[in-house]
Amino acid sequence: MDRKKKKSFLIVGLGRFGTALCEKLANLGQNVIGIDSMPGPVMELSDKIAVAAQLDVTDESSLRKIGATQVDVAVVTIGEAVEHSILCTSLLVDMGVPVVVARASNKLHAKVLERVGAHKVISPEWDMGSRIGELLVYPWYSAFTRIDGGNFVLGKIQPLPEMIGRDMAQLKFSQKYKVIVILMEYEGMQHTPLPTRPFEKGDRMWVLGHVEEMDKLIDKSDVSGLIDMKEINLPGAPQ
Repeated sequence: MDRKKKKSFLIVGLGRFGTALCEKLANLGQNVIGIDSMPGPVMELSDKIAVAAQLDVTDESSLRKIGATQVDVAVVTIGEAVEHSILCTSLLVDMGVPVVVARASNKLHAKVLERVGAHKVISPEWDMGSRIGELLVYPWYSAFTRIDGGNFVLGKIQPLPEMIGRDMAQLKFSQKYKVIVILMEYEGMQHTPLPTRPFEKGDRMWVLGHVEEMDKLIDKSDVSGLIDMKEINLPGAPQ
């Protein structure tokens, strides 16, 4: 039984991003209210989410009637209609919605949204472009986990040929490669890294480090040759 509390979400703006967000949240079993000033997208979502309504998203009375004050999270996905985005965000914040997330179309828009009280400002297009750029420069990046949105990554690789038969102490591993081994896998099990155990063929090591240092290490390993640029799953690509 799923013990997670069902949350209520208000999605303002039912363009491609807003619609996708509504459908995903609904598929995850959440209560979703989707609103837009245009009838088309509202009709398309009418049988997919709890409530789909056409209304003036900048009218406080309409927002209250649809239940905006009762939701846990409101997401304002309006991008191009900047004035409507800012006004709607401000209204939702003033109405006491616990979490208001707002989508920004540019940096100035983002600053204004922050000033009117948005708890979180997102830029999906910018984030996706940044992510795709990283994957094109660092193809191996798709197999690694980025740590908390920063420049450090975690992933699993095999020892370099120059490491075989030598241990981390002999190699002065962290000093030489500028990454940290946090877990070893060998003999079908996971092990705490031992500085005096020599690396062997077939070993796998979980390493943590800055993306630039990791790229240098990956470039020397067999991993880089196993990754085909044409097979990388880029964000936003049809599945």
